[in-house]
Amino acid sequence: MLVFMKRFDADLSGNELKEMILDAADKRFKTVGFKKTAMAEIASDLGMSTANLYRYFPSKVDIAEGFAVRCFVEKEQGLAKVLEKTKLSEVERLQAFALALLHFNYKQLQEYPAINDIIVALCAEKPSLVERKKSGELELIKVILQKGKEVDGWVFDDINVMGRAILTSWIMFTTPTFMQLSTLEELEKLLESVIYITINGLQPRT
Repeated sequence: MLVFMKRFDADLSGNELKEMILDAADKRFKTVGFKKTAMAEIASDLGMSTANLYRYFPSKVDIAEGFAVRCFVEKEQGLAKVLEKTKLSEVERLQAFALALLHFNYKQLQEYPAINDIIVALCAEKPSLVERKKSGELELIKVILQKGKEVDGWVFDDINVMGRAILTSWIMFTTPTFMQLSTLEELEKLLESVIYITINGLQPRT
């Protein structure tokens, strides 16, 4: 009589299994980097066949995309908490928002030394993901800008243009290629100066 073993993923939904795959990939990306991680190794870590893995993620870049989206959500949740603080002026909120963004990205750089490989691969093969990143940050910073305009009289014509301009001025503090050239303390001091210039530019002229 044949006895069939129950598959380890038999009771998991597709989304639950995808999360398990992303968790396994996450560990690999942290230890050996994106380039050196093979699909077969991720499958092996989970005790599943490579063929089964491909059912959920057709390529390693697709796994990287899922990993990136998960990072975006975590980042946006952290930034949203800055918006919820009630005892901050909008100047202080913009400063806190910028620092929270810097600290999140710096932490990512420390945890994933080869994160540039993931970014390069995603920019080349998943360009829409770049817009997803930008739009997530933009929608949050627009909340601060709108409140600053209403309460403090901040001056700008187009909130979308202003939001994108500010985020662009922070590229050095959100891009691993640039961030890895400085210490966190150095980046914080530079960002403080950039924020000062930004806030000065937003103030109404008398």
